[in-house]
Amino acid sequence: MDGAAAAFLVLAPLTCLALIGTAIGLAVYFSRRSRNARIARCQAWAAHHGFQYRPADDSVLRISARPPFTAGHGRSGVDVFRGVHRGVHLHCFEYRYRTSDGENETTHYFQVVAVGLPAMRPYLEIGREGLLPKSLGKDIDFENHAFNERFRVVSANPRFAHDVIHPRTMEWMLADPRAQSYRWRFEGSWLMTFRKGRLNLDELLPVADFLCDVLAQIPKHVWADR
Repeated sequence: MDGAAAAFLVLAPLTCLALIGTAIGLAVYFSRRSRNARIARCQAWAAHHGFQYRPADDSVLRISARPPFTAGHGRSGVDVFRGVHRGVHLHCFEYRYRTSDGENETTHYFQVVAVGLPAMRPYLEIGREGLLPKSLGKDIDFENHAFNERFRVVSANPRFAHDVIHPRTMEWMLADPRAQSYRWRFEGSWLMTFRKGRLNLDELLPVADFLCDVLAQIPKHVWADR
């Protein structure tokens, strides 16, 4: 083996390692730059609307004790906004968790928008038929046949479900396309909706408006101590 061949055998692996190291370094650099730009946009949006913003805050995961907030591992909350919107407390964030099949790991993303309730109330979940998984529990039937065909309602407290979804609210839900687009949940002190995917700043306030409109449909006696 001549000197050139020997040098090639020595330098080739080192060159490959250098290229790999450079690629990793560039990936980390651009990822950090993208994240910093994202944080800057979120800070500007929060300041414009008078909200508080934190790039990361895992305390938001206490908002629910049900899926998807119990799924996977490495659960975290990022781009967290808190403030007041139309007179109610608003809470928005991106929820992340990871799953693994033993070889590959996947990160799952959800956008979460929630508004505070006047009082703690039982779990109640509502969504278009086909949007809520059957595993949530038995569907509650109402006196409106068209509503039953269009929506699925799940709760361990039928009385609360019927208090919230009274005849006027059923008609409103059948007429409002937003009610058929979102999956929304009452749990504890929150009314929330969430969807798969990254947080989109342009969606937050329109979604919050929908939740506020839901609250406006609910009779005041629902919040009274019983």
